[in-house]
Amino acid sequence: MGGDGGGADGEGTADAGAAPASSAPAKAAASAPASMPAHPEPAGVEAAPPPSPMVEAYQKRRKIPFWAMPVLAALPLWAYVYTGTLSPPPAGEGPAVLGEELYAGSGCAGCHGGGGGGGVGPAFTGGAIYETFPSFVTHFEWVRLGSAGWEAERGSTYGANETPVGGGMPGFGEEQLSDADLLYIVLHERELGGENPDTEDAEALEEVALLMSENPDMTLEEALAEVGVEAPEAEGGTQSADPDAENAPAEGTGEGGGNEEPSDGGDASQTGDNAEDTEPPQSAGGDSASP
Repeated sequence: MGGDGGGADGEGTADAGAAPASSAPAKAAASAPASMPAHPEPAGVEAAPPPSPMVEAYQKRRKIPFWAMPVLAALPLWAYVYTGTLSPPPAGEGPAVLGEELYAGSGCAGCHGGGGGGGVGPAFTGGAIYETFPSFVTHFEWVRLGSAGWEAERGSTYGANETPVGGGMPGFGEEQLSDADLLYIVLHERELGGENPDTEDAEALEEVALLMSENPDMTLEEALAEVGVEAPEAEGGTQSADPDAENAPAEGTGEGGGNEEPSDGGDASQTGDNAEDTEPPQSAGGDSASP
């Protein structure tokens, strides 16, 4: 009995010792989380269609690097500067601007003032230049000839108001200024004088100046003919500058008028005397020298 009991006790002890060993794997298996089952597709929802070729190409292409963003942002500014270099010069950079530069660089401003207010030379402002030279052509000729040249070729006065030639205006020959450059100066001087009361003269001057700016080698005479502007008669003492021209018709009449034969010495001398008191065209007529 005692032996059986010992055996039973021994078996019971062995079973008790083996029980913890078999329970460890069971605990480990129980502690492991169970995997979640996959969610089934919702009923009635179709799969998304494949992207179009354009979208697929967009997704596959290389992205713009970050350093290129400032370059792209500066492109409009660069384009503005670039197109500015290709565009023609502004409208203001024409004969008027050139005339202002030549007026200052040729010594005109030293006598007439930078703004045309006068100094050693007369003033242009307040319309004074238009009172003296209603025509820009006569203005041009005065600047070209100067006091000495004008007095030698035209007379002792100049301008519409017959201003006496004082001898202080220097002439600017073609070796100093071309016709185009001199016309630009005249244009600027007349602009200093204010608004030209003669609109036709102002428009003609602008048209001639623009034409000569496109053809710098053109003379004023050629430009006037091209535009269709007739040069006015010289203002001032034109007749007194050449007394021989004034007496030329009288001499021709005294000799018989070229085609007339004097009847005798008395009639010819009488005709020559009458020529001094009459207009040249009248003295040259055949009625005053009757045979």
